Amino acid sequence: MSAAVNSTFTTSTGQLLHGVHPETADCLLGCPIHAPTPHGMRDWPTHWRDDRLLMERICPHGVGHPDPDHLAHTARRRGERWARGEAIHGCDGCCGETG
Repeated sequence: MSAAVNSTFTTSTGQLLHGVHPETADCLLGCPIHAPTPHGMRDWPTHWRDDRLLMERICPHGVGHPDPDHLAHTARRRGERWARGEAIHGCDGCCGETG
């Protein structure tokens, strides 16, 4: 695991994110940047929502869905209620079909 403090990450949609958190043991529980879990949206492109501080996955129809690993991290750090709020999005149903 890297200890870099000011690393960068390029999302699948081409955004260059600076100051990305270093890889830690917590990332092993699921991290869209360092250790994505095998959820159904894993192969969808990543996209950072700077307005919400939220990593999304873009479905084949172009709709952004909150990344499940991001939501799990949010639940661990801020609680389930906060994560449920973060999960709200303009959904087209794709994220529920990924099983």
